Amino acid sequence: MKKTSIKKIVICTFLIFIMLSIVSCFGVKSQIKHHIGEKTELVNPTIFKTYSGPIAIKGASVLSTDCTKMLDSLTILIKDNKITEIGKDLNITDEYKIIDATGQYLIPGLTDTHAHLQGSKNDLLLYLANGVTHISEMFGREDHLKWRKEAENGALSPKIYVASRKVGSQKGIMRKIRSWFGSQHNYTTTRSARNAVSKYKKQGYDAIKISSFLDADIYKVLIDEAKKQKTPTIGHLPYDVGLKKLYNSGQSQLAHIEEITKSTMLDFGGLSSRNANEYLAYLKKNADDIAIKLKQNNIVVSSTVWIIESIPKQNFDIENFLKNIKLEYQNPGQIEGSKFAKGWLPGNNSYENMDIKNDPELTKKHQLYWKAYVEAIYIMGQALVRNDVSIIAGTDSNTAGVVAGFSLHDELESLKKIGMTNSQILHAATVTPAQWMQSNGGKINVGYRADLVLLEKNPLEEIKNTRTINAVIANGKLIDRTELNKMLLSIKNANNRSRKVSIDKFIN
Repeated sequence: MKKTSIKKIVICTFLIFIMLSIVSCFGVKSQIKHHIGEKTELVNPTIFKTYSGPIAIKGASVLSTDCTKMLDSLTILIKDNKITEIGKDLNITDEYKIIDATGQYLIPGLTDTHAHLQGSKNDLLLYLANGVTHISEMFGREDHLKWRKEAENGALSPKIYVASRKVGSQKGIMRKIRSWFGSQHNYTTTRSARNAVSKYKKQGYDAIKISSFLDADIYKVLIDEAKKQKTPTIGHLPYDVGLKKLYNSGQSQLAHIEEITKSTMLDFGGLSSRNANEYLAYLKKNADDIAIKLKQNNIVVSSTVWIIESIPKQNFDIENFLKNIKLEYQNPGQIEGSKFAKGWLPGNNSYENMDIKNDPELTKKHQLYWKAYVEAIYIMGQALVRNDVSIIAGTDSNTAGVVAGFSLHDELESLKKIGMTNSQILHAATVTPAQWMQSNGGKINVGYRADLVLLEKNPLEEIKNTRTINAVIANGKLIDRTELNKMLLSIKNANNRSRKVSIDKFIN
């Protein structure tokens, strides 16, 4: 064969390879966009009527700044997105829109400290419709930074705190390739780790998110550099670090109570159906000491209790589980998943255990395991409450089963199971997260940002009453119940028009 012919074959082969690679890349990107919800129809937020002029809320019972009591029959004046006056006999001029809140209950806007916005801005409206006026995005992207800026400039949105993408130190070409498509970013040298902190700080992220898969030496360098850059380090407890190294590390927040229990399971030698009672006894013996050390080192813990409670339900009874969540409001791309990521539906659910089908003995072992796993969260959570550790309400929204906005109310009810009073729960969803994120919100007080929720029923009597929302004020913008209903309906309709798989069997 002539050299020119061989050359042509080589060139053609190379070009075909390049074209196939490009097509594959686009295919992967398309699948990723689907499962993070970017292909779902967007709702136009400008179709909803809001009022942003001066507002007077008259006659409401108002939650005290320490969340311990309702103060009767107060008037709240709001102007220029802030609370300007609070009292009983205030002079209300004609410029104010008056809301008669007699017999209703006013609380600060709620905060979800563990959110995953993924790729759809529809979730921002879901949060507002549920009275959530501040969220902490825990796997940030440049899009989320843009959404934060838009919110700051007056867009209809909760306030957004944006942590970086998870930072790990795993090696290998596949880890590198996965990072290109939205997985965690890995840094395997101290120099690259320091540079990463500077990069995230320059890009505008509010915090550095720590991965479970992070070498102890890289972890130490990341936190050291973050301190120099005055940037908090938050997230997981790396397996290579453990609780003993955490306490004095400088990491300021743990993203789940589960991070603590997982570390104790490793210290114990692992949890199984055979040693569940022994492990729980071990945890009870050590939980208070752990909590005291967390308190001494000012480490805040985001709760995410409900998602742990949901895992066994998804594991063993996915069909009924899906009938008991607000599935119709969840982004269909995330429900359906993709070729590269599981979704929420039976047969393709992240938590469903397919291995135990038709095996009663194996099912029993897994049930014992998960019962102990959930019980461990309660035991550790109760120790955190007893020892006054700062707990902030978080949901891990958009993880399988966790619907944005609605899930925070689920979480507040789950916090009862770790021994929190209704007052403590409200504090954990308002005051404490605002203080941790250094936000001028979380309280109904003069000079504070006007993020408020008007309720029909008293949440200090029943925490589930946080669901009885009559109106939301987000950064001074009033959204009444009619418009909140329109938001929910618009999102449901957009989801239905975007579906590839019917969910009718799960909707009551």
